[in-house]
Order: sequence, then structure tokens, then C-alpha cells
Amino acid sequence: MSRVHSKFQKEILQFYRSVLKWASLKPEPAKSSIIQYAQNEYRKNQNIPKKKFDRIEFLFRQGKNKFEIWKDAKIDSIQIK
Repeated sequence: MSRVHSKFQKEILQFYRSVLKWASLKPEPAKSSIIQYAQNEYRKNQNIPKKKFDRIEFLFRQGKNKFEIWKDAKIDSIQIK
């Protein structure tokens, strides 16, 4: 059975992949910590019910904003709490 994703789901997956791709260009240990952070955030939020669109949209915007700051600031490491 094939999975059908909405346009918004595809946008989130594309964003997740772009964060992982950006992280893969970083030197260690930043690379590992950024990838771990992105994976943890994705897994933590992947089971939010689709009906909670406002929550999903909020988290997506928050993630994109964080990512833009990280890219602009040329972040080389993050701390995972």
C-alpha cells in the first residue's frame, strides 16, 4: 500500500532533508550533534495528530526560523538539552 502525503507533509519532509543535508556539510562534532537534534525533534513530533494543524504549523515555522538563524550565523555546533 502506497502512502499519500499532503502538500504540507511533503514540505515538512523536504525541510527535514534540507536540515540533514546542511548538517552533513559541517565538521565533526557539530555534524553529529545537529543531525541528532534534528532527528530527535522530528521523532518527538511525528505523531502529532493531523487534526492539530495549528500546532504542526507552529512547530514547522519555529523549526524553519531556527534553521535560518543557524545558517545565517554559520553555526558550527549546538547543545542538546
